Formats: sequence, C-alpha cells, structure tokens
Amino acid sequence: MDVTSDPECSVKDVVETIHTDPSLCLTILKISNSVLFGRPQRVDSIKMAVVILGFNEVQKIALAKALINSFSKLARKHKPYVDRFWEHSFIAGMASRIIAQDLNIAHDIAFMGGLLHDIGKLIMLETFTDNYALERWMTTLSNEETLHEELQIHSFTHDMLGGQLLQKWLFPENLIAAVAYHHRPDEVAKDKKGIAHIIQLADILSFYCCNQKLLWDDDILTFIQASLPDIQSRWQSFGVTLEDDAIERWFNWLLTNHRQGSNLNSAFSI
Repeated sequence: MDVTSDPECSVKDVVETIHTDPSLCLTILKISNSVLFGRPQRVDSIKMAVVILGFNEVQKIALAKALINSFSKLARKHKPYVDRFWEHSFIAGMASRIIAQDLNIAHDIAFMGGLLHDIGKLIMLETFTDNYALERWMTTLSNEETLHEELQIHSFTHDMLGGQLLQKWLFPENLIAAVAYHHRPDEVAKDKKGIAHIIQLADILSFYCCNQKLLWDDDILTFIQASLPDIQSRWQSFGVTLEDDAIERWFNWLLTNHRQGSNLNSAFSI
C-alpha cells in the first residue's frame, strides 16, 4: 500500500516489492492470466502483470489476499461451508467484473466488490461460532427475510459489518460503500449506486450458477424477477436500462467460465 500509494513510484518499485513475496507473485500472475482480463497471450512476468492490472488493482489484490488469508484457520475448521462460501464469492466477483465492464461502471473495483461482498458472514461465523447456523447463513441467498433475521439476532447485518471491516483495512471508499450497501443499493450515494446494484445482481447470478439444480426448467430471468421484482425501474433511476438479454448473456458467460472461480480462489489462498 505504501509503495503503490506513492505518486512517484514506478513500475520497477512495485515489481521489486512484489518479488519479495513469492505467494503474491503467483496470485498476481494467475489473475492477470484469468478470463477476467482476456489476454490473447500468456502473461509470464510480474512487470507485464503490473502494467496490465495497474497499481490500484495490484494494491487491492494484495489487500484482499491478506484479508482472505486472515480467515485461514476458520476455513480449515468449517471447510465444506467456507469452500462453498468462497466459490460463491469468487463467481460473484467474476459476475460483477463482466457486468461492470459491459456497462462501463466502476469496473476497476467490481471484481473485488463481488469477491468481498459477503465477508461480514465470515466475521459472524468466527465471532458466534457456537450458535451460527452454517447451513442457514453461509450457503443460502440473502434476502429481506434473512437480513431482517440477522438484524433481530445481532443488531447488525453482514453487509454493514463487511463495510466496517473494509474500512478498517483501508480499502477504497467506493469499494467500502458498494459492499456495505449491496443489499440496499438505493440508499447509497448517487455516484456509488451503479456498482452497488451490480454487486446485488451478481450475488444472485452467482448463487444460481453455483446451484444450477435449483433452476429446474425455469430460466434465470424468473428468479431475478422473484428476488428483485422492480430491478428494471431501480436501474433506470441511475440511468441504465437493464435488458433481459444482457442478464441471460452474463449468466451464460458465468456458466461457461465458472471454473475460473476455483482457479482464482486457489490463487488467493496460496
């Protein structure tokens, strides 16, 4: 963070810093070669990866990697549930990135926003281990009912808690807001509404990508409408017309590329 925040730092400075951490080297190389950045040729040097990703992206990757690894003990203790949690999170990050890129809305923070949108759930699991229902909270799609239940039990919700954690870790303000308001995107400041709405949609797309058996004979649009019945009008409020064919295209892209989520997960947990 110190190096990338220095306005006089060079690519060489960033590369030299990254080279001191072999684990971070592998993570950055894997991400720069992922489908998210669509490189026609393989990136095989940290210098090229830094140029492709940019200083801000490299900084967020390093922060996210440190944050994710801080929950490694919890991940070992509750492995099946935490593995499913991260599968959903990484695919939500991929969905956020592809949607934001298509719409040209905050695509620089979209992947991290989707990846960390539910990070508050891990804090709740770590804090309330003995009475935190894993099947109830870690593997289901959050909705108004579950959020209300969280609020009644704990006096706060996982999205609020996630935003506070990212603030403590000094993540960018727009990323903090997107995570904290991804279940209440209409309440966030106008300039951050777009990315908060994107993460809200990505959350749902990821859930059904990870749980395809729930779709049965219905298409993804049926479930989007059930979860967010007024989604079109809400998106129009910040100047975006959300087309059904765009939602289907994003979901099909996820189905095709969802294995990348596992690859990215392994990159961050090295």
